[in-house]
Amino acid sequence: MPLSSHLAPGFARLTYSGVRNPHHQIIPVNFAGTPTPGVSPEVLPTGGSAIDLGGALLLYVSSAMASQFPSTVRIGAADAYSVDPVTGVRTFIYTYDLATIGTNVGTVVPFTEAVWMFKSTVGKPVKVYLMESVYAADVRNVGSVPADARQDILDYILSADNIFYGRTDAYPLGFQTFTTKINDVLRANGGFTDV
Repeated sequence: MPLSSHLAPGFARLTYSGVRNPHHQIIPVNFAGTPTPGVSPEVLPTGGSAIDLGGALLLYVSSAMASQFPSTVRIGAADAYSVDPVTGVRTFIYTYDLATIGTNVGTVVPFTEAVWMFKSTVGKPVKVYLMESVYAADVRNVGSVPADARQDILDYILSADNIFYGRTDAYPLGFQTFTTKINDVLRANGGFTDV
């Protein structure tokens, strides 16, 4: 019986600095063809025209991700993996050094988690997670966001250039919510516990 791997056919794993430890953003992607280890693969963005994954990641980082962090945050390596849809086995394909820093004038809010949620073309959620960005905990935006860096994520995800691929073979179609909270794991790893 096949496994249900929401990361098949593959994903990119971006590393960026955090207050205490590095963070990783996982971006499920749709490869254009079968990727070859050691060769930068092409992916299919929402618009459908194949693009090199390295260029696609740089576009995402420069147009959407970097604006969520101040210049003290470095966005570094991004690794590409393919995932077998039956076995779930991951195969390393390629790595990139994005060598980018944040562009927001705000400061990092420690231990926070920001989540943008979109509805896919088949009605399932597609979520974009970022840790320790510039947003305070307990923020809720429904249907729209303020005209700040949050909008950069919406503009990218809902564009033809978007490479985020939903777990049921679908791309993001519409924005639903933006929420932030204190991430309990980050807080515990930071040495803080409830009294």
